[in-house]
Amino acid sequence: MRFVYSLIRFVPDPARGEFVNVGAIVGSDSSSEWQVRQVENPVRARAIDDRSLLDGVWSFIDRVGVDIDRFELELESLFGPTGELNEQWLEDLYRDHQNIVQLSPPTPMVAETADDAMDSVFELMVLDPASRRYRFKKKHVALAAVRTAYSEVNVRKGIDVRERVQLRTSHHDGRFDFAVTNGHVLQLTQTFSFQVPDQEALAEQVKAWGWTIHDARESGGSISTPDGLSFDVEANVDIEVVYVPPELDQDAPALREAQSIFDELQVNALPVSGASTVASRAHELLVAAGVGRLDLP
Repeated sequence: MRFVYSLIRFVPDPARGEFVNVGAIVGSDSSSEWQVRQVENPVRARAIDDRSLLDGVWSFIDRVGVDIDRFELELESLFGPTGELNEQWLEDLYRDHQNIVQLSPPTPMVAETADDAMDSVFELMVLDPASRRYRFKKKHVALAAVRTAYSEVNVRKGIDVRERVQLRTSHHDGRFDFAVTNGHVLQLTQTFSFQVPDQEALAEQVKAWGWTIHDARESGGSISTPDGLSFDVEANVDIEVVYVPPELDQDAPALREAQSIFDELQVNALPVSGASTVASRAHELLVAAGVGRLDLP
């Protein structure tokens, strides 16, 4: 997956040009995943801080962290973030900070997750090896896989497929990551990660999501999009789940519970490796519904 990164540099005297890398920002437009990390032991930065300027560096990193935290929380809300964090956001940070805090030019890299990208950046360029913890893959991996798969079959973002929609039924509301539409909803797709440590909370989340699907299967419903559009949902709508499977040696009771819910509610659930199958089904549904500009590349 494509990521971009910028190193965060402490430059106590911009005229002199001496600097120390004290952190990094990494992120991906594909997965909407962003991270910031600072060094655990800033001994090298303190060694050149002859004017006691480091507090300004930590304040900058804190502000970036707050922006990322807000963005992550709003991604999980019904109508998504009020402002996007993307490669242009990082480019603006780079251009706007040319004093004691400077960023290296945003640079592309390839990694499987943001954790992997950040670990690589720290190991190679920050010289402050963080203690490596167990890294679990978040749902961002599945989000990126679905976005890429839709794009590869010309299911167009904002035209054929809309993100972060709210499904309303007679008794429940729930959020879906993707809705493929053509006058009405043809396909709903949700992503999960079954690698998360808190399996109990995840199981409860899937159960709550399942009640909304149960209502939709009984009497249909409607979705609303972040830009104010509304589409009807029929009871037999195609519902897909793309999930990050647990590690081979991981106990994942949430997946076992979820599979019974998926089966009962006629939900097609596939691991991330099956995202292309979901996209192909969306393509077929759109063609059957009369969309004319969907020739496969």
